[in-house]
Amino acid sequence: MDAQTERQHVLILGGTKEARQLAEALAAAEPFNVTYALHAPTGTVQAPKNCTLHVGSFGGKDGLLAFIDAQHVSALVNALHPHAKVMQERFEALSGALALPTYSLHRPLWSAQSGDQWRHFSDVEDLIGAVQQAGLATLFCAVGPQSMQAFAALTDAATVYARRFDVSRGADNGAIRWIDALPHPSQDAEIKLLKALGIQALVTKNSGGDRPAKLDAAKHLGLPVFLLDPPGRPKGGFDDWQDLRDALLRHV
Repeated sequence: MDAQTERQHVLILGGTKEARQLAEALAAAEPFNVTYALHAPTGTVQAPKNCTLHVGSFGGKDGLLAFIDAQHVSALVNALHPHAKVMQERFEALSGALALPTYSLHRPLWSAQSGDQWRHFSDVEDLIGAVQQAGLATLFCAVGPQSMQAFAALTDAATVYARRFDVSRGADNGAIRWIDALPHPSQDAEIKLLKALGIQALVTKNSGGDRPAKLDAAKHLGLPVFLLDPPGRPKGGFDDWQDLRDALLRHV
């Protein structure tokens, strides 16, 4: 058996910064070949260093099973974005039936700090209803351009601003006022933007990971934040990508 055949093939269903860190760390380890898969990325995405990039659908459950078989995948990792509901459910449905080890990497969600004015929701309709009941006139909706269609009802009674860096993505709704730019990394820049637009509340998804500047800007300005939490987190798994890397190395 040659060295290439002996290497383990890890398939990572990615979508977060931590997923890319895990992919690159595994690819740098001698025993692994790594395929990093993204279902519907925004903009042009580079493959993690030394990894193979798979972009787009596998073709449903059967297509994913066929890929795993044809590519001799030896371990499957769920490192999906917390709000990737369809793919999360597909992984859960498959994981118990596969004849190979499966792992999950859970990105820790954001936690409120002193001064935050957060309201949590598990349902989009409930969130929209609460925002409308509050009678807010100007909103900044930071849920990602591909998700804006689900929040379009907010435009019925408010001016809604949303941000995108890929103009080909985003709801086809003339009532949404698009800002074509990346999120600002600094709190001061986000404060300046929210003040210039006269924003009265921030609507966003609790995506976890590093706390973004938009949340600190909202706290500084005393703005309420309406947070959509992801579906319930499956039991088990890892909160730290380094712990998951070590677990995979132990089982080679």
